[in-house]
Formats: sequence, structure tokens, C-alpha cells
Amino acid sequence: MIDPDVRLITECILKAGAREWEFARSNARQIDAHWQRRSASNPAFFNGRIFMLADYLVSGGIFEGELMQVEFKQFLYWKDTGYPDKTVFDVFGSGLIRSRDGAVLLGRQRPGNLNEGFVYLPGGFIDPRDTDADGHVDIRASVLREVEEETGLGKAQVSVRDGFLVTTTGQQISIAVDLVSGEDGPSLQARVRRALSVDGDSELDDVILVRATEDLAGSKVPAYADMLLRQVLVPSS
Repeated sequence: MIDPDVRLITECILKAGAREWEFARSNARQIDAHWQRRSASNPAFFNGRIFMLADYLVSGGIFEGELMQVEFKQFLYWKDTGYPDKTVFDVFGSGLIRSRDGAVLLGRQRPGNLNEGFVYLPGGFIDPRDTDADGHVDIRASVLREVEEETGLGKAQVSVRDGFLVTTTGQQISIAVDLVSGEDGPSLQARVRRALSVDGDSELDDVILVRATEDLAGSKVPAYADMLLRQVLVPSS
């Protein structure tokens, strides 16, 4: 296990490589059986292609990573069995959405999704849609796409700050992009709730505002999100 860590990164270089996942090959039979059970209990699951992180280096404020394309069912088996292969990582983009008055907007995932009930930063998997012709990934564009799909907030509603916040907790690595809205917290929350009310395909069923670490009490928050938020929020006085 890697020590939990939050780093401010100035540049993020991600590229898809040709590496194959030996763990998936050697566990193919177990993966298929597990997928049959999991997809039968949750028909919303789709066995698409996603990227995992096969290798990475952080140096001089730059995060460089080699991505490996896998099937969702392979990732799901690895996750559900406790991340047995410690040589790879679950890497994903996160939108750290701040209101004009300093609140952070978090989403709660709708039942039927992989992280149902969790309160987290909107975002998600990196997938082949995010690569250019040379295999490079624009992680900012990936996060903005996911945020718009989940909340309705597009480039017209948020500005993008420089840099990235990379949070590592065990086998999970979140690459967060700092997004700032021109609206105050209640107005921003109301805007997104209106969008969710007419979008039955969003992964979110609600959004909440947090201004201090105490606001996380009682919420089901993933470890990476809890770690990051405790760095950017302050304790209430």
C-alpha cells in the first residue's frame, strides 16, 4: 500500500501504452464468472473499455503516467477482490467544484451505479474517448466532460484553475481539476439540482455543499475524497 498523499502538480502527462494486464489474463475464468453474477444483479453495468494506471512518476511538480486499457469487468473483479495486484492503480479524474463564496459542491451517486450512496467529487474513469491520435490524454478535458455529464455545469458556468491536485490512497489515484463557479453556493446547488431533475441519466441523485470539514460528518465519503477535502477545507470555528 502507498502512503496516503495529496500533491499539487503543475503538469499532468498521461499516455496510453500497449501493455497488457497479466493479472486479467491469468484470472480470465474467475473474471467471467464474477461478471455474470455482478451484471445479473445490476443490469446497468456495462462492460466498456477504461484505462488503469500501469506505471507513473512524480518529479519536479510533473505527474507522468502510462495508461493501460482494460475491460470494465476486469477492473471490477480486481476492485471487488480487494485490489490483489498492487502493481496497477485505479486512476480517475475529479472535479473540485468551488462556488464564488468558497463552498465545495459534491455529488451523491444514484443507486445502481458502482459507488451508489457515496458523496464524492464529480468525475470518473478515463476512457478511450479522452485520447488523441497519439494516445495522449487531456485530463482537464476528461474532467470537464464528466462534470458536465453529471451536473450540467459546462465551460460557460465554471473557470479552470491551473495545476492539479493528485491524491493517492492505496491503489486509487484521483487527479483533481480545480473548477470555480461565479455563483454563490446556494445558487450553484440550485442550478445543479434543476439539471438533475430533468436528467434521468445522470449518475447523481443530489448534490451537497460543504464549507468545513465538519460538514462531511454523516456522509459516506470515499477515502480519496475525504483526504483531499480535508486539505482544501478548514475546520469550523
